[in-house]
Amino acid sequence: MIDSALPRLQSLELQQLAFLSSILLFSVLLIYYKLPGRHDNLPYLNPPGKFDLLGKRARWHFAMNARELLAKGRELYPGKPYRMFTDVDELIVLPSHYIDETRNEPALDFLAFFSDNFHSGIPGFDGFAFNDRPDDLLIRTINKRITKLLNHVTAPLSAEADFATKLVLGTSPEWKELDFKEAMLDLVARLSSRVFLGNELCRNVKWLEITKSYSMNSFLAADLLRQYPKWSRPIACRLIPQCQLLRTQVTEGHTLLAPLLEKRERELQEAMAKGKPAPSYNDAIQWFADESHGKPYDPVAAQLSLSVVAINTTSDLITETMLRLIQRPELVQDVREEIVEVLNKEGWSKKALFNMKLLDSVIKEAQRLKPITAAIMNRKAIDRVTLPGQLVLDKGDRCMSDLGSMYDPNIYPNPETFDGYRFLRMRSDPEMESKAHLVSTSSVHLGFGHGRHACPGRFFASNEAKLLLVHLIYKYNWKTEDSYVHTIDAFGIGLTSGDCGKVFSKKRMHTELDIDALLES
Repeated sequence: MIDSALPRLQSLELQQLAFLSSILLFSVLLIYYKLPGRHDNLPYLNPPGKFDLLGKRARWHFAMNARELLAKGRELYPGKPYRMFTDVDELIVLPSHYIDETRNEPALDFLAFFSDNFHSGIPGFDGFAFNDRPDDLLIRTINKRITKLLNHVTAPLSAEADFATKLVLGTSPEWKELDFKEAMLDLVARLSSRVFLGNELCRNVKWLEITKSYSMNSFLAADLLRQYPKWSRPIACRLIPQCQLLRTQVTEGHTLLAPLLEKRERELQEAMAKGKPAPSYNDAIQWFADESHGKPYDPVAAQLSLSVVAINTTSDLITETMLRLIQRPELVQDVREEIVEVLNKEGWSKKALFNMKLLDSVIKEAQRLKPITAAIMNRKAIDRVTLPGQLVLDKGDRCMSDLGSMYDPNIYPNPETFDGYRFLRMRSDPEMESKAHLVSTSSVHLGFGHGRHACPGRFFASNEAKLLLVHLIYKYNWKTEDSYVHTIDAFGIGLTSGDCGKVFSKKRMHTELDIDALLES
């Protein structure tokens, strides 16, 4: 539905505006394409054709074939940087051996790249804009609150997982066909909302729909909006349905969250009036308020930002891990035995999740073969910087790192084969042990990035994924169609699990351990 506030210009005025804009843009592009590039010494993998002045054709070709183009670049220019035309125009692709040299380089900034390409100044992209604050409120809240309180949220998360799996998957011992991806997304949204919003709103159906669809829709809207020149995006966003939906969801989010915020403010004022301590809540609403130190911020944008960085990525990781496990019943049995052994010793705790080392290995291997992105460490140079091989990036240049090391047979034997035990074995190698944990980042496994901008929420994501997988694997049996073949879907550098076909689950009626009873002990 087109925004009713959009001015209704007369047809003649639109034609004049389009004509003048085209003339101006054509002139600028003509000059641009005649100027020599700053990196003409680097090979150019996929330059736009000479008649593709706006780069629209090349941009769309990249969006549909990025994974194949990156593999081609790896083959044509092994170990060397090269230029690539992408959905965000020209970037320099750095080979894997640059990663340790660039991971902490202050002149290569992630947030500068993020701000340019995720439209943080455009209405509706509030979840992205919150990540672009100069005070790093999101990062500080994740690092200082969410990560440090993991042991306190493990039991509540397990209780929520018990409730959510019964609701979404049912309790029947008969096979039930699922919309598998939607089921995994719903489960992750429910668990995440339990930590982010607390008891009062985490099961609100309207909020759950917003937090699920906003995180998915925001990336799609960002991708679609990037197909337009940057100067035109404030106009284009009013015409793209996904952008319109984002604005609606932000408004609905404010409507849903406002009563809870007002209630907490009343409770605070009442406590202060009576000289009592301020009430405290064990959820992200409280943590953001504490970390803001009185500075203004938008609580709804904060919650949407958490949804963007946490829900889709974790849901996809769990989906991918489950699809790998379902095809390997012997591995499922080994994981179940580990679950019983660890929970019998540790109960529901952060330590128990840490000690599920086979499950940790399975998830990390699934992530290695299908990360959420086909390239990593997107950066913008905020100052001139010289990289190995005397590669000079000027201020404003942009780069990203290739993932070739994750498929290198010298590092990972049979790299194209899923091996759920791979990282469990790696723990016995003193040189690789520190790199074998799911939350470990390194130049040879970039699932969570690497360096100073590595994913700060990976510790929460790891615990949440393991906890939910325990409930899914131990309490339910699973199967796919016999004809199922594992695939990966790609758009731009974004990667998601492919078509699942038909997936079925049924409740296991007899298990060695009642994992929910452990919450009561």
